Amino acid sequence: MLEIAVCDDTPEECRMVEEYAAAFFKEHEMEVRIDTYGSMTELLAAGKQYGLYLLDVLMPGMSGIQGADSLRAMGTDPVIVFITSSLEAAVDGYRVNASGFLLKPVDRASFEETMVRVTEQKLKQGKGVLSVVHNRVPIKLSLDKVVFFENRLHRVLVTLTDGEVLSIGQKLSQIQEALEGSKGFLRCHQSYIVNLEQAESLKDSCFLMKGGAMVPVSRNCYKQSKHAYYCYRLK
Repeated sequence: MLEIAVCDDTPEECRMVEEYAAAFFKEHEMEVRIDTYGSMTELLAAGKQYGLYLLDVLMPGMSGIQGADSLRAMGTDPVIVFITSSLEAAVDGYRVNASGFLLKPVDRASFEETMVRVTEQKLKQGKGVLSVVHNRVPIKLSLDKVVFFENRLHRVLVTLTDGEVLSIGQKLSQIQEALEGSKGFLRCHQSYIVNLEQAESLKDSCFLMKGGAMVPVSRNCYKQSKHAYYCYRLK
């Protein structure tokens, strides 16, 4: 699921952008959740990380540009689209590596044109993220870096493509629920969720992964796993 933050100090414009975003992503069959904020201070105080930020530039107190600086200072690489009535402010947005700009008053056609480009360049499936808690700290886990999730001793371990293994606090059932709508992830065993993008082949009782790891496939899940794997390979 793509989580989106809309921040604008004008309630009417905030609602309009929220409506445009909801309609656009519904039409493009992307599951989203949208939160709205009236100021950057309020957004930052929420302590959440989002996959996409739609930020007004000129706001009382902290501007959208200053807010973007704060987001990047947290060590994240946010996808930000600025909404502004000032071309000069839009140019300043390049300093914080903005992904796009929308000039006020925002019309639906311009919004959709920008979102198409941003989606193609920044929000493709491989760029999906999952909100997890690692060492008591909320982080955004890039799904394209996940090889598999494993339930072990009341913890979920995440094996990544670079060989790193993270221990996270959520249950495997919670991870499975959060991954609904993210293509390529399969519950192939009571204790495993596999990323089919990282699967090299399917054996009699396991997936052989690209890095050499083997992920078990339970007898009860084998038929379903085989069907899902070959359908995914043929996509």
